[in-house]
Amino acid sequence: MKITFINVGTLHIDDDNLEPNLGALYIASNLRENGYNNVKFYDVLGCKTEDQIKEEIYNIPPADVYGFTVFCTNYNYVKMCMTHIRLKYPDSIIILGGPNASALPQFTLEDSFADFVIVGEGEDAFVRTVQSIEHLEYIAPIIYGESRSNIDTLPFPAYDLVDLHKYNRVLDGERVISILTSRGCPNNCRHCNSIVMGAGMKIRYRSAENIVAEIKYLQSFGYNNFRFNDDNFVCRPNLAELTKELKKLNIKYRAFAHIKDLTDETCYLLAKSGCKHIAIGLESMNPDNLKFLRKNTILEMVDRNLQNVRRHGMISRCYFIVGLPYDDYETIEKYTTIASWLPFDEWTVYPLIPYPGTAIWKTPEKFGYTIVDTDFTQYYQIGENKKTCFMLDHTNFTHHDVELWVNHVNKTFEWRGKVHTGKSVTK
Repeated sequence: MKITFINVGTLHIDDDNLEPNLGALYIASNLRENGYNNVKFYDVLGCKTEDQIKEEIYNIPPADVYGFTVFCTNYNYVKMCMTHIRLKYPDSIIILGGPNASALPQFTLEDSFADFVIVGEGEDAFVRTVQSIEHLEYIAPIIYGESRSNIDTLPFPAYDLVDLHKYNRVLDGERVISILTSRGCPNNCRHCNSIVMGAGMKIRYRSAENIVAEIKYLQSFGYNNFRFNDDNFVCRPNLAELTKELKKLNIKYRAFAHIKDLTDETCYLLAKSGCKHIAIGLESMNPDNLKFLRKNTILEMVDRNLQNVRRHGMISRCYFIVGLPYDDYETIEKYTTIASWLPFDEWTVYPLIPYPGTAIWKTPEKFGYTIVDTDFTQYYQIGENKKTCFMLDHTNFTHHDVELWVNHVNKTFEWRGKVHTGKSVTK
């Protein structure tokens, strides 16, 4: 069977060509391991107009099965590709997966007219679906993925299917390649859209040996700078072992962390192993908001642990959210001032966005919210020209208030000498 994965970007953001689609490349490599060797990968990225997208779509080669990863912002462009495939290759099968398909499987199936939708981790579910198609066996159109307990058993992503050097993600101005070293996240934050792909569930870690083997493989492509895409890279129980092995490789990397894990000892291990940049979701300094987000234990450690990051020579980037239930003009002023004195280097501030699959999307009224626009294709955190979206009214404020608050936070942090993510040499 001919199987082609199509990685579709979006016009809503400045650069949709930052990194390869690791999810699809994992599925592709698992297909190969199960005997399906005629697998291809086609990027529709970097387009600036719909006409350019259509021109790219026209060159999509024929295949028996097409796979797409669906996010909020690329959903309409995926449907555009699907329409072309239906007209040009009417006998082909189309399978959708990814965060948006997993959050809204029934809607995605019915609205897109896909043949199958895979929910959750797709490596084994995609193989099972293709086998059923090949043998003319019935399989339900919505397939729930199985999560492997030992993720070392997954083959490395099929990096050879793409030109790694065409992607634009950087660390300190140098190109990096992204790696996943775990699946899931131990936290269950109300606002986080990672919930649809396993956040809040048991987290599974790859072994240090397995991670090192992948890094050495990527070094053969000329890469020595990496971005660990895990929701929380630092909380792993084998961090000491892993950082010891990473130090031997003489690499540079960036990672995401929960503030509670950035102890002096942990920061020492990270810095000595090549970590240059840490991203942290602080969200708010308002204790009532943090309690709402289920992050109310972090306040006592924020300053100390950010100092740890700085003392060991790493850059810290903190993410903040406004439009949380206990925000008002007085508290925004108070807690923004407090946050501005914290020892972090870079920042991004987002409005609260009701991503499909989150508790706020499912039952906004329970938290005092009204979603003013349910068109999730407009839900982007940093869009074209650094714009964002404002989609929530609250009983205590409107989305217009939130827009003013975002501007206030940005101006305050800039005045304190922080660097906005958009001006960073790391993206």
